[in-house]
Amino acid sequence: MRQRLTSGLGVASAVMAVAGVLAPQAVAQELAPGLSCEQFSCRNDTDDTYRVASVVTCSGGAGQIPVVTYALPRTTTPVLVGCPHVTVPGKLEHHPPVLKPGGGYDNPPPTMGPPEVEFTYPVLIEHRSAEVDNNPRSQPTGSAG
Repeated sequence: MRQRLTSGLGVASAVMAVAGVLAPQAVAQELAPGLSCEQFSCRNDTDDTYRVASVVTCSGGAGQIPVVTYALPRTTTPVLVGCPHVTVPGKLEHHPPVLKPGGGYDNPPPTMGPPEVEFTYPVLIEHRSAEVDNNPRSQPTGSAG
């Protein structure tokens, strides 16, 4: 029993190691001297506020949305993203046979069910540019749109 457990843990460790090697490594992208963005955050080591333009790809075919983030001086600012919901057609619904008053059964035709709303989420982000903006508009942190 102990040998099987040890063997199973060894195999699991090997699989995790291979997955770690094959997984893409997150690398900070320097957009300006002292400003770098990695995944959904931007680190600003300068005394200026930067306006960072990014594009987010959402799951479920919801498309790409532009995102503007204001990276404040000497902080790490999250990139806030809100992917839209998508509506998908309803599924075909089959109905049970209905007993006729005189005997026998009617088979009602299938109907389409109601449409469904699916939530989407960010799957990829591309930080495209950054400009110094020391007079940001009303939203000093990340915002979608």
